Amino acid sequence: MPTANLFHVTNTLTRLLEFNVRALFLRQGIVTPVTVTAMPPERAGGATDTLNLHLYHVMEDIHYKNLPPPGRGGPPVARQPLALSLFYILTAHHEINEIYDAQNQQNLFSLAIKTLHDHSLIDDNLAISPDGGLPQMVMVEPLRGRDNHFEISPRPLTPEEAMSFWSAEQSLTTRLSAYYEVRTIFIEPEEPAGAFGRVYDLGLFVSPISAPVIEKVSALTAFTPPVASGLPPQVLDTSPARAVLNPGAVPEVNRVHIAGSVLTGDGQSGASQIVLRTPAWHELAVPVRDAVLDTALNPAWNIELTATAGRFDLQGSLQAMVTGVATALEVTPGIYTVSVRTTRRQQTEGGTLRETVSESNQIAFSIGAHLVQVTGPNPQGRMVVQATNTFDMTAAGLDVQLSVDGELYDDVPAFSGIPANDAGLFVRQAGQIEFHPLFNPANAGTHPLRLIINGAESQPFWFETP
Repeated sequence: MPTANLFHVTNTLTRLLEFNVRALFLRQGIVTPVTVTAMPPERAGGATDTLNLHLYHVMEDIHYKNLPPPGRGGPPVARQPLALSLFYILTAHHEINEIYDAQNQQNLFSLAIKTLHDHSLIDDNLAISPDGGLPQMVMVEPLRGRDNHFEISPRPLTPEEAMSFWSAEQSLTTRLSAYYEVRTIFIEPEEPAGAFGRVYDLGLFVSPISAPVIEKVSALTAFTPPVASGLPPQVLDTSPARAVLNPGAVPEVNRVHIAGSVLTGDGQSGASQIVLRTPAWHELAVPVRDAVLDTALNPAWNIELTATAGRFDLQGSLQAMVTGVATALEVTPGIYTVSVRTTRRQQTEGGTLRETVSESNQIAFSIGAHLVQVTGPNPQGRMVVQATNTFDMTAAGLDVQLSVDGELYDDVPAFSGIPANDAGLFVRQAGQIEFHPLFNPANAGTHPLRLIINGAESQPFWFETP
């Protein structure tokens, strides 16, 4: 699993960008070479069709710092793999004859950030066909077959923080860029000089039972079509699950179903647990890599798990054990993964009880906000989108996108009070979003509305005017 060269990780990421961006261009009917470099972005210069992914910072991952070192010999810390988080900046470059081409550069940049969003976990199995032919392995050969997997998470920098990154280059305008954290990378430790003690009790465990496997994660999506369609309210079964935060609703649109096999371990109490993960919890003051759904701590979640199926009802808060203390984790809209962790207990011939812990594959699903209604316009000409208030809509860590009639509105802290300037803007408030429409709300019409928070969309929604 460890590596001796960080460039193997960078090379893997550049291969991912090159292969997938070329494949996305091909989907658009464009056959174009894409170059991916790793130099400092200011040195990329006037390149054409070029993406630049530069490693600008490395930080030790303290969560692995206290692992016991294997064997004996030398300083103990040298026998532990050095766990690192790598920080990258992504830029796009496209100039022809020293003429800046914003359209093609931003298209290239869009495909690059989509690539890192769609493939946020890299392992040995990830393969992509860049040209419509046979898929090519993304992970480079020195890392393959060693149980390596890398998680890619976007760094939510504000515009002001991004400007400070470029402040050393005072003669240059801040370049369009995105920032990412890649974790966890292990640097090869020193080999132990010897082993500890003698083995007096050998437990050999042979079991015909395989590891737990999740095959499907689903949820119900309920929505009311526009009146003009003549259709009644609709309920669809979505897989992967597209749940929404609306506890107590009928049908249960906040209920996530799991289907799989061997999900109950040895059948004893506590032998099987549902585990949730989301990048938002990584950014907490005490980072949380995963949260176990404990029935005793979360009775409202209605957690059930059998050998082949499970379910849980999403709530606005989850009680989880963090460093041995029950802690409330806010459940906000976004992309999550679910897995099942099982325990089997067996006894050796010498009477020693051994536990074997296995975890299933992780499957991603989305948790969206639940839209209730659109009201207005008010005397200022603005309208209000009301959502079920289970989370802090004004939190700085939320990436909120609002679209009405296919037009994307801009998130601002406050309106100017001048209608001509406020058109196309929205302001987040507690449990709702106030927006100044680009259309005339006095005209009769049906308007599709989309609300996407941290990559997760609400249920399909339309509203009528006037």
